[in-house]
Amino acid sequence: MPRSQTTAIMTVTVSTLLSCLAVPVLADESTEPAPVNELHTVKLGTLEKTWDGMLRLETNRSRPVKIGAEQYSRSAEIAEVLVRSGTVRKGDVILRLDTTEIDEAIRDAKIALEERKVQIEIADRTRAIEDESMAISMERTVKSEERAQRDLELFERFRADMMKQRQQMSLEYSQFRVDDADEELRQLQEMYGDTTLADQTKDIVLNRAKRSLNQSQRSFAMAKTEHTLFEKYDFPDRVIDIKDGARWKATDLEHAKIREKLAMMRRELDLAGERRALDKLQERLDDLEADRKRFTVTAPIDGVLTRINLETGDTLGMQQGFAQVHDLSQLALKGKIDAIDLNVLQEGMAVDVEVPAFPGFGFDGTIRSIGLIGSPSGSSTSFPIEVEMKSEDDRLRLGIACNVKASRSFRNVLTVPMEAVQHDGDRTHVLVQRGENTIEQDVVLGLDNGTDVVVLSGLKNGDVVVLTGGEDE
Repeated sequence: MPRSQTTAIMTVTVSTLLSCLAVPVLADESTEPAPVNELHTVKLGTLEKTWDGMLRLETNRSRPVKIGAEQYSRSAEIAEVLVRSGTVRKGDVILRLDTTEIDEAIRDAKIALEERKVQIEIADRTRAIEDESMAISMERTVKSEERAQRDLELFERFRADMMKQRQQMSLEYSQFRVDDADEELRQLQEMYGDTTLADQTKDIVLNRAKRSLNQSQRSFAMAKTEHTLFEKYDFPDRVIDIKDGARWKATDLEHAKIREKLAMMRRELDLAGERRALDKLQERLDDLEADRKRFTVTAPIDGVLTRINLETGDTLGMQQGFAQVHDLSQLALKGKIDAIDLNVLQEGMAVDVEVPAFPGFGFDGTIRSIGLIGSPSGSSTSFPIEVEMKSEDDRLRLGIACNVKASRSFRNVLTVPMEAVQHDGDRTHVLVQRGENTIEQDVVLGLDNGTDVVVLSGLKNGDVVVLTGGEDE
């Protein structure tokens, strides 16, 4: 049975018993009347939600103070410190480093650059000589190939036949000598056969003719052999030699042209390599000279220089940051907000800023950005927030804490006072009046502003709730 019905039944029973007993009830002057609960009618309205958080003043633009050398990588000693902290302008000299070692590196770089230039000059002169030699060699090869082709053409047109004819003529000449010697011997024999010359003289003449014939026959035999060898070996070899020589000369010329082309390609590679080496040496020298200028360390931007805790004689690395300059013209309030605050805060929203350190001092601001990626924060999640300032008061300093407030209106929502809500364990409900009866109604709540709370479900417009003070049962 519902609690409201039980209450009504108990009220009727007690009244009936009292009337039956007819016992007069005396009024106690000291007894106060029971308080009457206040009622509230639920209706659509506007919930004003305010966010209040503490943010700190930071800058969006800071630059490290360091040497920033690009080529020189060794450490250097501090020669003097001119500014240790405070306001600086861009280009103000902060400290100077000892340049002894970098000056030596610059001298070595200059020597290396000059040596490379001399080497390139020697290489250029050597290449000029090689070019001349290569041109002469090419000229010789071309002429040799031309002559070989000409000799082949002349051989095929004239000399081959001339060689054959000469060889044939030599063979015929030997044959003619044999025939002449034989004829001469025969004639001498006939001539001296019936003569009365002395036998000694006759023998001398005939023997001489016989020897001449024998010699001619032997020479003819050799000529025949030589002719055979000529036809079988010498002439074919000569033909092959002439043709091979022309072919080899043509190949030599082709190879010479290829070697010349390859030599030019190698030269281009050598020249490119020499130029790269020279450019690198020049670049190293330029970088070192630029690095030397950085040995006079200046402020990178206008702003406030953090404290430099260095002394003369201390060493610094080339990329070692030893201070920072913060730009005071780029100030902003930064901090963290909880995920639930995203219901109220939006980028572009106007905010009110108060500075607790300076009572009564405040200024306006605008939410510039809210981070899209959160980070764990206890049982919740926090997001970075940045508020753009609209103040240039000289009292403002980096790191100072500021109280930031922002409000947002949620329109056309059902709200009830916080004192109408009751909690019973995990259960949340309100007392709703239905005529003369009061019932408990479970509700789902949304945002609250400490006074009123949005009802997401469980109530409707026009419902009447009892303000119980918000105490748990």
